[in-house]
Amino acid sequence: AFEPHYLAIENPDQVQIYESIMQTAEGDVTTTLLRGAGYVKNNRLLPATFDKTVAQDDIAVRGGAVEDEDFLGGGDRIQYDIDVGDAQGPFILTVELLFQSIGYRWAENLHQYEAAETTRFLEYYEKVPNMPVVVASGTVEVRH
Repeated sequence: AFEPHYLAIENPDQVQIYESIMQTAEGDVTTTLLRGAGYVKNNRLLPATFDKTVAQDDIAVRGGAVEDEDFLGGGDRIQYDIDVGDAQGPFILTVELLFQSIGYRWAENLHQYEAAETTRFLEYYEKVPNMPVVVASGTVEVRH
C-alpha cells in the first residue's frame, strides 16, 4: 500500500507524499530494484523546466499526478478542505514541505535480506536518525 497523489487533502489521515513507487512485471508494489519493472506512482517534484507531457517513458510522471493540471515543472498546488464544524475563525494554517533521505518502507524491507551490504547499511541507518527536514513552509490566516 502507498499514499496516492492527491488533488485535495480532505481528511486528517491524508498526506501528500512526493515519491516514486515501483512495481513488478506482475503489477505488485516492490522496493527491490531488481524486481522493478516500472512505476505505479512517480510524483517526485519536477525540475522547473520539466514538461511532463513529453517526458521519456523511464522518467515519466505516473499515477494521479499525470491528471493533476497544476503538478508542473517547479511545483505543485494542493487544496486543503478542512471541516472546522461550528468553530469561528480566523484560523492560522501552516503547511510544511519535508524532505527525508530514505523512505521508511525502503529501509524496513532491507531486513529480509541476509547480505553483508544490507547488514552494513542497516547498521548505519539505525545509528543516524532519519528525521525529516523542513525545506519550505507557509502560513496563512483563513477567515470563516
